[in-house]
This record gives sequence, structure tokens and C-alpha cells, in this order.
Amino acid sequence: MDLEELKQFLKIDSNDLDLVLIGYQNAAETYLANAGVTKNYDNALYKTVVTVFCGTLLDNPTLLNVKGGLDNIGITFNALVAQLRLSS
Repeated sequence: MDLEELKQFLKIDSNDLDLVLIGYQNAAETYLANAGVTKNYDNALYKTVVTVFCGTLLDNPTLLNVKGGLDNIGITFNALVAQLRLSS
């Protein structure tokens, strides 16, 4: 997914957060790869998980600074990642 598409999903109109969003997208992709999920933006669920990850970190960037913070991202997020793992 390119940056403009991610910004559309997150309803971001300015370029002020471009570098932050690129970093969050890379972190999401790495997180999913470490969870055993193959990168596949043709999969709507993969795209949704990356978008949710980025949106959650925009709302609460301290999740990256707290040990186990990403584990607290939410049961729905973790269920989506589990589904991706099963489909990879």
C-alpha cells in the first residue's frame, strides 16, 4: 500500500505525518513478518491490519515505548493477526 492510500484510510490530509506513517507502516510489516505473516497487500485483511496498526500508533505512540505495549493493542487486532497467520 502506498503512503497516499494509507493516508486516505486514516483520513489524513496533510503531509506533516508522512515520515511517521512510513515508519509505522514499516513497523507493522515487520510485526506481521515476525508473527509469521507473509506481506500481501492484495489481501484485504493484511491491508486492514496494517492500517489499524498505524492508526492505533497515531492515537497512542507510547505503545512502542512500553514493554509489551503492542501486546495491549487489542483483542480484535490480535484476532486479525491470528487469521492472517492461518491464511499465510
